[in-house]
Amino acid sequence: MYYETDAIDLSNRLLLYVIVATFSYLLLIKLNMLYDKQVNTVIHAMELKLEQVVQSFIIAMEAKDAYTFGHSERVSQYAVAIAQQLPQYQEKTKLKNIRLSGLLHDIGKIHISDEILTKPEQLTEKEFEVVKSHTTIGAQMVEKVEGLEGLKCGVLYHHERWDGKGYPKGSQGLEIPLEARILAVADAFDAMTSTRAYRRGLSFNEAYSQVMNNLGTQFDPHLREAIESAKEAWLKIHVENHNKLDDLEKLTDFL
Repeated sequence: MYYETDAIDLSNRLLLYVIVATFSYLLLIKLNMLYDKQVNTVIHAMELKLEQVVQSFIIAMEAKDAYTFGHSERVSQYAVAIAQQLPQYQEKTKLKNIRLSGLLHDIGKIHISDEILTKPEQLTEKEFEVVKSHTTIGAQMVEKVEGLEGLKCGVLYHHERWDGKGYPKGSQGLEIPLEARILAVADAFDAMTSTRAYRRGLSFNEAYSQVMNNLGTQFDPHLREAIESAKEAWLKIHVENHNKLDDLEKLTDFL
């Protein structure tokens, strides 16, 4: 039996096809949205877990030495301020890595005795060799934690110098990973502006001048422009954090 399709029937079929196709498309979008939401939820949960691990490390480390309270956080902030000025760190993920590297750069000091870390006098050569081991120990620690493996270079090489006179390997110039060169500046600046058991900290301007004067010897000279651009952010970080330290000292004295 031959069935002749009229125009109305054809249009109805086309309309049905359009409806089915549209529904399928919308359903696919919805499924993709649900999938992305689930993936983002998992990623967010993993990031929160990593943050908890990092904070636990920091608490354990800074509990060993009252003079290093807040050091890791400040180094992280100074390093991020520099990195934000560089084209290599315009991605959110890379900025997060430099932030975490700053927080964990001294994690290896957990394995160093309190007697050495808090010694008020100058360290002996043997004691200084023990302190220097914190870079390799720290690198070994972070590479064993899933999600933190990418921080190894910053933790391992942040005491290398541009002129090759640093440790642990004596690397020089561009042999040193960029994140480690950034951390070296941030770490040294905070160390200079922080009071230790054996000395008072320098003022912001004194420490900043020391950093700039040591570009090309201790620090990467290519970072000059980024450091200059980050100076205002550094000053803000310095003021905010040193006000917190003043408040802590007052509370400690009261107690």
